[in-house]
Amino acid sequence: MISDVLENLEKYENIHSGIKKCIDFMKKNNIGELKKGRYEIDGKNVYLNIDEYTTKEKTESFPEAHRLYADIQTVLEGEEYIGYCDKKSCQTKIEYDNEKDIEFLSGECEYFEAKKDKFFLFLPNEVHHPCIINKKRKFVRKAVFKIKIN
Repeated sequence: MISDVLENLEKYENIHSGIKKCIDFMKKNNIGELKKGRYEIDGKNVYLNIDEYTTKEKTESFPEAHRLYADIQTVLEGEEYIGYCDKKSCQTKIEYDNEKDIEFLSGECEYFEAKKDKFFLFLPNEVHHPCIINKKRKFVRKAVFKIKIN
């Protein structure tokens, strides 16, 4: 996991070419004004999901991991906590779904505050637990860039 302020995202563009494509997309589009939905950047290799939801208790969901895609997550409106877990200490709760590239696990996560102008980069197999309440339930709009790594 990498967490930093959004203005520093360019420092990480050499990790994978898809990160640069996300940065270029953000320079050309105000992602804060995009409507909920999926936006193709480079076909299935790089795309953006704009999500809207109400945060939830830790017990209302499971941490997740992906095998094919990295996530860059940034809150556009509201705030939440995002957990991060060591996969070696997790147990599988819902088996990996090849079509959706997701598996759900249980484990002890460390939680970090996610708010506007901050980003989290999760590489494949890094367990993360997004959408968690920060003090009280809140409406959140979030941009989640998906970058195919494997």
